[in-house]
Formats: sequence, structure tokens, C-alpha cells
Amino acid sequence: MASLASGIVSPRKITTSVERVAKALSADVVRIRYDIGPDWIGTPSIFFRIILTDKASKPQNLREIAQRVSLRLMDEAKTDESGLHAYFSFRSRSEQAKLKEPAWA
Repeated sequence: MASLASGIVSPRKITTSVERVAKALSADVVRIRYDIGPDWIGTPSIFFRIILTDKASKPQNLREIAQRVSLRLMDEAKTDESGLHAYFSFRSRSEQAKLKEPAWA
């Protein structure tokens, strides 16, 4: 468990929450990964890396879907209650296929 100024964060509970969101939004979400640590000013944070389907990543869809995924993750993982500042990075499936970054796999 990670210890933060506001209390204890259970990676197991966060992982379960993230898996629940990925499953519920599977029409648009390929996978979600995360890391917990300080941000650039030292604030306890959670950094989400979300791979979306290519359809969800199209400009006409991205804003609405990114907002829906972000809000659902914050709600399910209880980031505010845990004292974690949430950061979100999005990438399409085809973008990840080209970049092949292990942290996103």
C-alpha cells in the first residue's frame, strides 16, 4: 500500500476500480494502466494511461469519450477521497501499435 499525506492508498482497490471501468467502457477503451507517485511539484498523484479504440479516438468522438472515461475513473478509484491528483493521457490503439511503449502495454 502506498502511504500519502491524506492516508493509505490500496493499489489492489485502485486496480479493481480501473478494471471495472475498462470493462464497463470496453466499447471505447482497449486498456487502462496507471502509476501512483508525486507529480512535478510533489503532490501525490495517479497517472492514468488509457488506450482507446481507433473509432473512439477520432476527433469527433475524443472529447466526449475522454471526459466520460476520466470522470468514471475518478469516481470509481475515489481519487479525490484518497488525496490523489488524477492525470490522464490518451492514445489510440493504432498509435500504440506504432510506438510500442511498454508502459502502455
